[in-house]
Amino acid sequence: MDNYRYHHELRVRFSEVDGQRIVFNANYLSYLDLAYSEYLRRELRVSGGMPSTVLAKSTIQFRQSATFDDVLKIWVRTVRIGTSSMTVEFTITRDGEVLFEAENIYVYIGEGGKPAPVPEAWRQTIEAYEQGR
Repeated sequence: MDNYRYHHELRVRFSEVDGQRIVFNANYLSYLDLAYSEYLRRELRVSGGMPSTVLAKSTIQFRQSATFDDVLKIWVRTVRIGTSSMTVEFTITRDGEVLFEAENIYVYIGEGGKPAPVPEAWRQTIEAYEQGR
């Protein structure tokens, strides 16, 4: 997938599909969450996996349904880091065909459960990774 450096692969399980054997729509957000966690843990080596972030907004676009036993690639990239938020894009493909696209905005949470600036070390790590350094 162009302009993406990371993807997580998974096979659709029977428990994730409905009576028509297509992925129940809410499961796509779980797929994004899993891929984002793996992106942070495996590629960015953020200790402890998911840092203190919350999902503030998700914009999704369904193109085609995934079905039972499909092997999906969930592509992940951070496209913007603001003061306290990050915009992350996702594309889910099956055999190179786009099934689903999403843009999530995550807000970094500091002590007391309030939005806080993204830590500078984390910002530098993400920017360096996405720029191929």
